[in-house]
Amino acid sequence: MENSTLEKNVWDSVYWFSRMLINSDRYGGIGADSRVLQNLASSINALLENGDLKQETDAIKLDILSKTIENVLLENRRKETAKYAALLNLLDDLKIQLESIEDYKVLAFTCEKILIPINDALKQIPNDDSAFVGSVAKALLDSKGIPGLANIINILDEVGVKGCLAAERNEIVSKFAILREQVKGFLDTNEQNIVLTAFCQEFERRVAQKRKGRAGRGVESITSIILNYFGIKAVHEPEHFTTGLEVDRWIKTKDGWFIGISCKRTLRERWKQAYTTDLNLLNRHKIRELWHVITFDKDLSDDKITEMGSYRAILYLPDSSEKLKHALKHPGMKNYVRPMTQFVSDLKNIT
Repeated sequence: MENSTLEKNVWDSVYWFSRMLINSDRYGGIGADSRVLQNLASSINALLENGDLKQETDAIKLDILSKTIENVLLENRRKETAKYAALLNLLDDLKIQLESIEDYKVLAFTCEKILIPINDALKQIPNDDSAFVGSVAKALLDSKGIPGLANIINILDEVGVKGCLAAERNEIVSKFAILREQVKGFLDTNEQNIVLTAFCQEFERRVAQKRKGRAGRGVESITSIILNYFGIKAVHEPEHFTTGLEVDRWIKTKDGWFIGISCKRTLRERWKQAYTTDLNLLNRHKIRELWHVITFDKDLSDDKITEMGSYRAILYLPDSSEKLKHALKHPGMKNYVRPMTQFVSDLKNIT
């Protein structure tokens, strides 16, 4: 059978340039800096439009363009830094890709029409969902109070997630529409498809990273709202306490001990790596217990509840949770689980 391959198109580099410029591990992530990107694009375009330079051979043009992007990227950077070394790697690999004048045009286009709009869009997308849940939270708490706490947390979580996703959609629709109009005039249909899909791929990849960070803060921000609503003050972590416990908020008890509060949709599979089995360490820093407010409990096994409980964990689960009902009847787990509606009253009792 005869092998068929797609013919290479210069505009395929839009995607690869995007990935290279934003790669922080290998190339320094310079693509997140819109100022540098604009400088890079403007310098390339200015040279390509210069009347005198147009008279030169392609070899001279390419040499000047190569030296220009090197100057832009390395300008005012200290040579002994990791960032400088990463940018040298970027320049070495860019030179392999930049074989023609057209390649430089594509690089300038990528900076100006792909990465800068994505950077601008990300600034408009919330870092957390507090903007969407604040007013809703107060209304729900005014209406339902403590008895409705389990449902309130899940409702607010959903409201926050949907609000942020709607913001994402607004940004990609807006920026996509602008880009589509920009490419209509000078690219054929296939080239337009290459550029537009590259934009969508890079936008979704970048926004997915932001989404992950926001997910961890979602329930945490809701819990902060709840604590503030009921007048429960959070404090700084215990002095000199430096272990990697995943604690979102600290509460100080009446007798001067600490309660750590972690708010998650679900316990992560690697929870042990962010925990401590050293009870002496907890005693030394006067940490009485670690309370976990969990809205989804599908991954909670009996063994996990028992093991966490032995390390001073208390799990607050939705009142309707079958896992909660089961654990409350079990002699080995009943002291480690509590209904979520009891969360606020428990905090008030100890503070």
